[in-house]
Amino acid sequence: MSGDGPGPARVAGFVLACLVHLTPFALLVAGVALIAGATVLSVPAGVIALDLAWVLRPRFGRLPSGAAVLGREDAPHLYGLLDRIGAEIGAPATDVIVVSGAANAAFGTYGPRRRRVVEIGYPLWMILTPAERVSVLAHEMAHSRNGDDRHGLVVGGALHSLAELRQVTRFDWEPGDGVSRLLAEGLLALVGLPVRGLAFVLELLLNRASQRAEHRADDIQARVAGTEATLSTLDALTTRVAWADRFLATRTLAVGRQDLWADLRAALDEVTEEEFDALRAEARKERTRVDQTHPPTCVRIERVAASPFAEARVRAEAMDAVDAELAGPAARVAQALREDAQSALYW
Repeated sequence: MSGDGPGPARVAGFVLACLVHLTPFALLVAGVALIAGATVLSVPAGVIALDLAWVLRPRFGRLPSGAAVLGREDAPHLYGLLDRIGAEIGAPATDVIVVSGAANAAFGTYGPRRRRVVEIGYPLWMILTPAERVSVLAHEMAHSRNGDDRHGLVVGGALHSLAELRQVTRFDWEPGDGVSRLLAEGLLALVGLPVRGLAFVLELLLNRASQRAEHRADDIQARVAGTEATLSTLDALTTRVAWADRFLATRTLAVGRQDLWADLRAALDEVTEEEFDALRAEARKERTRVDQTHPPTCVRIERVAASPFAEARVRAEAMDAVDAELAGPAARVAQALREDAQSALYW
């Protein structure tokens, strides 16, 4: 735990995260002890405890499903850019890059060795300028240095486990599935109630610290990519990104076999500044944000604009080579988006 200092809410969040990790081990010990008792009541109770211990077991982060994975040999120029950003802010080297179909970017860890992964949403990448791309990467890598407990081993691991458990314990039964399936799903749903309660409380305890961590990431972003690129990137969240989300939601299937990204780029070029102004006004009025862990984007813009002006320390070099490295993964991501949109028609 670093960054904000051990405030009461942050300490409580850390303790709660520890309890999340300890619960399955406590159930495992209890289950073994009950079964060892070998009584008519203790054996079934022990089996239930072991089942719950398995359901509640710690889960490590995974790579995003449907994303294209790039190793260093696949994208040396892109990894080189991340290495230069990492050297500037003192961040550890990136282990894996994944390219997804989200109009977003993210930093995280996965696997038992907690390998560091940077996710690049290709829709976001292609609508940003080279300087804005550096800005986005700097912001995401800053999450390894900004004291954000969400990316730490204890709290981050607990959040991931709870998120997985919410999916595992989601009630999923339809008429015709049978009584036994109904009972099993009902039991899982009951287990899921405290899981959802724990997740809500943990998110509540972490909320303020998470907001401050995002502001610190913005500060690091501006120091690396410059104030101008940081402001234009934040502005893009309320304009170009909002527009791209709507395009992908409504036009992915309509594009058909054509180049989805070229069509997106061409359509974006036709958007007028008046339309972007309307999106900005809507974002300010609604105080939109990336998600609940982020401050409102308009607040982030005002804060960066009021900070001392910074020139870029990392320049957008060899971006054509980076784009060439991303061309293959981008095509696979476009195909995955089409398939997902097609599948959604039948649900």
